[in-house]
Parts: sequence; C-alpha cells; structure tokens
Amino acid sequence: MLVDGKLWHSLMESPRITWDRLRTSFWFVPSLMALASVGLVTGTFALERRLTLAGANSPWFLYVGDPADAQSVLSTLLASMITMASLVFSITMVVLTLAASQFGPRLIRSFMANLQTQVVLGAFVMTIVYCLLALPAIEAREEAGRLPYVSVSVALALTVISVGLLVLFLDTLARSIVSETVIERVGHDLDLLLDEFVPLDIGSQEEAPAQQAPADLEHRAAFFGPKTAGYVQAIEYGELTALATKADVVVIFYFRAGHYVVPGAPEIAVYPKERLTEELASQVRNTILVGVHRTPIQDADFSIRHLDEIAVRALSAAVNDPYTAVAVIDRLSASLSKLMSRALPPGVFRDESGTVRVLSTEASYEGLIGAAFNQIRQHGAGIPIIALHLLEAIERIAQHVLLPSQHAVLCAHAAAIHQMAHRRIEDDLDRQSIDGRYAAVQRTLAAATTRWTGDLGGSPPPQ
Repeated sequence: MLVDGKLWHSLMESPRITWDRLRTSFWFVPSLMALASVGLVTGTFALERRLTLAGANSPWFLYVGDPADAQSVLSTLLASMITMASLVFSITMVVLTLAASQFGPRLIRSFMANLQTQVVLGAFVMTIVYCLLALPAIEAREEAGRLPYVSVSVALALTVISVGLLVLFLDTLARSIVSETVIERVGHDLDLLLDEFVPLDIGSQEEAPAQQAPADLEHRAAFFGPKTAGYVQAIEYGELTALATKADVVVIFYFRAGHYVVPGAPEIAVYPKERLTEELASQVRNTILVGVHRTPIQDADFSIRHLDEIAVRALSAAVNDPYTAVAVIDRLSASLSKLMSRALPPGVFRDESGTVRVLSTEASYEGLIGAAFNQIRQHGAGIPIIALHLLEAIERIAQHVLLPSQHAVLCAHAAAIHQMAHRRIEDDLDRQSIDGRYAAVQRTLAAATTRWTGDLGGSPPPQ
C-alpha cells in the first residue's frame, strides 16, 4: 500500500488480533495437545495390533503384561496425573494473583503468553486425555495372556515427560515473578512492534493528516460514529483505502488504535457527504476492530504504558522499590533509542494513483516519549536516583536522535525533570549531581543537532 510515497507493509489485522488472543490464552496450546492425544491413541493401538499379529519378541522398552495389569497401570497413572494437574493449575493461579498485585492486572497478558507455561499445562492435559481414551480401548482387546502394550508404554513416557516439565515449570514460574524478567518480557514485545516500523528517512518531510484534509471538510462531510463502544484494537487501513477508492471519497478517522470510542460520536467523516450510503457507512465501521482490551498490534503506547505501570507501582508508598523503577527506565531507554530511527505509522493513506483516501490520527514522538516519562517523572522526580536515571536515559536516547521534533521533546522532558527535581529535592549534594547530569544531557542534545544542520562546530557528545 502506498502511504505518502512510501511502501508500507499491509496485513489483514483481524487474523493478527485473533492470533494475539490465542497466543495469550491458556486454552489454545493445551487444546491442540489434547487433540494430538486422540491421534496418538489411534496410532499406538494400530501398532499394538500389528505387533500382536506378527508374534515377534517385544522390544525391551515396551510394557508387557495381562490386560488387567495394563488397566491397573493406566488407572494409577490417570489418577496421579489428575492430582498433579490440579497442583499445577493451583500454583499457576497463585502466581498470577501475586503478579497482578505486584505488577498490575494488565501484565497478566504477558504471563499467559509464556509458551513454556502453556506447553506444561498442555502436557498434563494431553496425558490425562490419552489415559482416558486408552483405558476403554485396552478393555476392548480380544487377545488374552501377556501381551505388549504400546499404549501403556506411551502413557508411562508421557508421565515421565510431564514430571520433568513440572520441574521446569516451577523454575519458570519462580523466574517469571522477578521484576527484571517481567520488564524484559514487556520490553521485548515493544521492540517487536518497533521492528515493524520502516526505517526513518531523514530527508522526507511528510505533511500531517490535518494538512491533507479538504478545506471545506466541515461543511461537505458527513459525520457518524463507530457501531460499538470499546478500545480500538486495530484498523484495517488496506481494506478501508480500497473502500474509499471504490466510492471515490475521503474517509477521516479522529482516532487511532488504542483510543476509546463510543457509538454515535462524530469521530468518522466521509467527504463528500453526498456519496455516503448506509452500505458504505456499515463497511467503514466494519474496518474498525473494537474490543474490551487494548492490543499491541497497532498501538505503540500499549507496551510503554505497561512498563510505566510497573515503575509507578514500584514508586508507590506501599511498595517503595525504586530499583525496579530504575530497571524500567533503563529498558525504556533501549526501546526509545530504537524508536528514534523508526518512522511512526502514518496517518495519510493513498490509492495507487497517489490520491489521498484515508486520514487518521497518527502517533507522535512527543506522545510516545511523554507516555514513557510523564508518569515516572511525576511520581519519582523527587527521588534523586530516579531523577538521575531519567536524565541518563534521555542522554542515552539523545545519541540516536535524527529529527528536530525528537530533539525538542527530549529537551522539554530533560528541563521538566531538572526543574521538578530542584523543587522537591532539598539536599545540596543531590542537587549538584542532578545539575551535572543535566549539563551532560544538554551537551549531548546540542551535539545531536548536527545530524540535520550539518554544523560540526558544536560540542562533542560526552564519552
């Protein structure tokens, strides 16, 4: 899809939203593994019949015994696995409760997305379903005497694997509630989203969506709202552009992914209004995916605000853990440094001929950096270690600045942190440390301006 002269990768967002819901659920992987147990039972009993008919000696690793003994072994394994599965699910719920109280309920999503936990739960479910299906099949066998039972051997193997996974599961859970692990997991999700953004072209000067709107928009456009209330999870911009091209209209959204919308609010405009039909309005509404929760598919603020929540909770009087907030600040500086070299998702979408067809509210560097630093600054700028690390983070990010807009917002945040620290911190030694770090930030920001001015006479960045 052509977007302001650039080729942007366009995917249908509905499958991505669905996949995101599946991968962050506790039922999808266990369900697949339970279905796999059905095929495993069928295969093992087909192999048993072949071995019985062949009459060959059974390998040493196959269970050999009477039907009654085989049923007894499977019954014992089934009862044991149900007990162990109950234990695993109970432990999981306890850990999720602790994580929700410590890091916030919105962070539960990252715990549920852990593939290791899903596989462990799936292994127990798979073993239980396998034993349930194998028991009546053994009873239905017509042969008598001591026979090789592949099904029992597989059940024993699944049980051993499940016990081994239980140990791994406990280790994973213990590590998963460590603050640094949670922070890195959320930061990794943020980096994955940033990797989808195209590299920033310094020479391109794109106009804002408001500058691309028709001059008589207010008088000639028809305004209507989404069909349901909730958070915008994604917008099918490719499909929307095709609809606008076919109807020869311009569609304007006064929201983007992550915003909350309500039915009937005049947040969608179609220009000119005489070309709007009920069918077109319905099709436009259907390109908006609305749900109860925000998702990271198109929402760059999503993971940033998750990291913010960890830091703000750590800085609360009840927790009083500034080092967790420091870890969040350091991780944000890594992701925001990557953001400086990425072009933000555009708010202007064109058809193949270059005609503007869709305008939408766009994210900005000011908004994303503000989402990262505002809450932490407001809650922690009066704590010397937090103020110092905020300034260090800005200095680190400033080394990757490529645009004047990025430079301006970093300058504003550095000044705000410095001013707030001076108002709240009374110790002269702490103030001197903050003044020294602020001076270093200013030197780094001054050196960054040479990337678009070409003036090499400024001060070099600090070593």
